[in-house]
Amino acid sequence: MAFLRSLDITGSALTAERYRSEVILQNIAGANVTRTAAGGPYRRKQVVFEERPLSFQDHVRHACIRNGYRKSGGVRVQQMVDSTNALKPVYDPHHPDADADGYVWYPNVDTTEEITDLMAASNAYEANLTALNVVKAMINKSLEMT
Repeated sequence: MAFLRSLDITGSALTAERYRSEVILQNIAGANVTRTAAGGPYRRKQVVFEERPLSFQDHVRHACIRNGYRKSGGVRVQQMVDSTNALKPVYDPHHPDADADGYVWYPNVDTTEEITDLMAASNAYEANLTALNVVKAMINKSLEMT
């Protein structure tokens, strides 16, 4: 059963990192969007992860086995938040989205930072995929022993 828990934890991490990658790609796509449906420029979005809680039965079982024993149930996306970094003003009085002073407010997206975050998400995804393959290999070896 521990193998199945490992698969579940690794699977949750793969799902969370895939979602993080999708949000990063949305940020890159919106790097030059000066007007959204909400009316202002696009704002960078960030993903916040949290530990995925165990079920109540798992908590009770672990509490009975060892007092104070805590076990993780994996990871999940807690929320997606807008970045609070300042927007970038660019003087362009002929732009259709320019304000009264001639400034166009561009998104607070730094494509270099986004690409770095995408590489980190990709590396985390790959590490979890490797862990998944190791667990699968261990399961196969244990089945060969029987």
